[in-house]
Amino acid sequence: MKRILALVAFAALPAASVAAPGMDLREEGRAVYNFRCYYCHGYSGDARTLAATMLATRPKAFSEATPGEMPPARIEQAVRRGVAGTAMKSFEGTLREREIAAVTAFVHDEFVVRRAPNTRYHTPENGWPAHERYEAAFAFARGDLAIDAPGESLSPRERAGRDLFLTTCITCHDRGRANDAGPAWQKSAESRGAPR
Repeated sequence: MKRILALVAFAALPAASVAAPGMDLREEGRAVYNFRCYYCHGYSGDARTLAATMLATRPKAFSEATPGEMPPARIEQAVRRGVAGTAMKSFEGTLREREIAAVTAFVHDEFVVRRAPNTRYHTPENGWPAHERYEAAFAFARGDLAIDAPGESLSPRERAGRDLFLTTCITCHDRGRANDAGPAWQKSAESRGAPR
């Protein structure tokens, strides 16, 4: 829980703009979201993250909302003021006015209206050169293979990929799945693990 609180606090730290000059508003919003918001709300806006499982109140799953339930004004208000009784704190002193407008436009269009899966985040520009070297974990990150699959059903490469996913990728990727989503997968990072 301390790690989650530290990461939520980090997300709220003031920083230089993450958007590049000349980007259109929605793409500026994508840059803000991919830097500040994905950890709790999920890379694809569905709040299926490890961080989300550790919070008393689940972060908003934008992809589950209708445009009527989640208009831009409501998104902007949450970004600007936070949401009482949740881990969502105000970003008013952290984000510039244009960044608030940009992330509002992005979240509304990308997740609420189009229910799009976002774009690939792991690019050299985002600090992930040669991300393909982690390919063994991709099937677990996408949910193609269950993280609790019996070890004997996985190839040595798949077992190595699962280990990589569980030790490195699970905190951010929101598509991982378990065959038996029981208590061991619903508690905290310390209780997560998969049979060998």
